[in-house]
Amino acid sequence: MDVLVVVGTTACYVYSVYALLYGAISGFWSPTYFETSAMLITFVLLGEYLETLAKGKTSDAIKKLVELTPGGRVISQREIDALLIQPGDVLKVLPGAKVPVDGVVVWGSNHVNKSMVTGESVLVLKEVNSVVIGSTINLHGSLHIQATKVDSNTVLSQIILVVETSQTSKAPIQKFADYVSIIWHVFCQNSVMTLAN
Repeated sequence: MDVLVVVGTTACYVYSVYALLYGAISGFWSPTYFETSAMLITFVLLGEYLETLAKGKTSDAIKKLVELTPGGRVISQREIDALLIQPGDVLKVLPGAKVPVDGVVVWGSNHVNKSMVTGESVLVLKEVNSVVIGSTINLHGSLHIQATKVDSNTVLSQIILVVETSQTSKAPIQKFADYVSIIWHVFCQNSVMTLAN
């Protein structure tokens, strides 16, 4: 798109200079497009600036989401690294600890704080057969959960993936801007060719 903007604005500027000089020499004044090329460059630069700001904020959001992933250790009958957890493992989540992976409660009853993942400020009661999301915080009592989703299959990992994908994909308005710049380029090119003939 940058090449199209440069070619289009340059063509408009060159045509405008040519029209101005031709008008000064022959007395026949054609319309000039100095302001068009200047405004187009201004809008493109403003758009790129806003896009950079949005990507920066998205990157910060991704960093915060990654920080929610449970690091370190989960206590069961023995202490293991969270990366070693496999689907089907039964884990004991102590009070105040993060739930290490997505799973189902198999023993215990307790309130869980899901605000980091869902934004809900209300504590949610989790009992046997209740689904728990990794990175939520177990509050007062112990819970035994059976792991169902680990690593990149967890809800938090899917949220991170969606945010990263949306950051790198083109928005519909950006596709429209590309289309408009192509049409503008063709218009300016045809105007220069018409004037040259």
